[in-house]
Amino acid sequence: MRACVATGEKGRIECREVPTPSVEPGTLLLKTRCALICGSDLEYLDGVHGEIVPEEIRGHEFVAEVVEVGEGVRGWEVGDRAVPISYTSNYGCWADYFVCPPVGVQKVPEHVPDEEAVFVEPLHTGFGSVEAAELKPGRSVAVIGVGKLGLLTVMSATVAGAAPIIAIDLDQSRLDKALEVGAHDAFNANDGDLVSRVKDLTTGNPRFPATNGPHVVIACARGGNVLDQALGMVRQGGKVMLAGFMPPVEFDSGTVLTKQLTLSGMLAGRYGENRRNGRIALRMLAYKQLDPKPLLSGTMPFEDIQKAIDSTYSGEHLAVLLKP
Repeated sequence: MRACVATGEKGRIECREVPTPSVEPGTLLLKTRCALICGSDLEYLDGVHGEIVPEEIRGHEFVAEVVEVGEGVRGWEVGDRAVPISYTSNYGCWADYFVCPPVGVQKVPEHVPDEEAVFVEPLHTGFGSVEAAELKPGRSVAVIGVGKLGLLTVMSATVAGAAPIIAIDLDQSRLDKALEVGAHDAFNANDGDLVSRVKDLTTGNPRFPATNGPHVVIACARGGNVLDQALGMVRQGGKVMLAGFMPPVEFDSGTVLTKQLTLSGMLAGRYGENRRNGRIALRMLAYKQLDPKPLLSGTMPFEDIQKAIDSTYSGEHLAVLLKP
């Protein structure tokens, strides 16, 4: 079978012929129908998370079809479509076939197309951040970094009724897309005093300047000063959510203390109660509460995996749909 494997060289990946895996008791043999590229995959290939393992098959955002059911597995049949229910370090879905335990996947309703269902895993994090921040109608939110994850966060905030929703990025095309999918305002982080502009747009009680700023800031970017910006703009008593990985940074803990902030992180359902967000994300798609298809910017076969990776690195593509 074909598989996209890391070469061990920074930023490099190849499509190669490798042995087809065999189903084992308690597992499902899945055939990939389509997949996406996650920011954490780029970071892995960049060596951010440690050693790049040669021959490792990558990918964890997918829609796959059950082709064989392992002994002892109940509730699954050949032909069922599956998507991930939680984040793991790696499913290895950038391949024609891969093996997965049933606890790691959930069934896709017949009427949900692959091009929507493939977004379940990142939507899990975007929606999870909105829910954990307790966003509700009339609560303001700033989303820093509106790549694929940030845009899904904007869309989730729209479903929650948040207002205003402020998108922040360095790329104008992404800011335009954020306005298209539900943001009320969009700021380029390079234009002027970002913190002041956001606080001016989200004024609270005129008698108490500390109430200026959004109720919630969700950081979906991985830049070094993003956390300081988030802490600076959020209002007193507000919440700052970190969605996805961020490199180690220094920040002013005194700001967290004096503004009485809640600082938290969200990773797609790896632990405890958060796992249910995968089911909720799929339900949101099934009931058409949001449509992620406008985020797709291209389709490429596995053979073009390096091109897909490079074009995602460069920002040329927002979300490349990989197909076997």
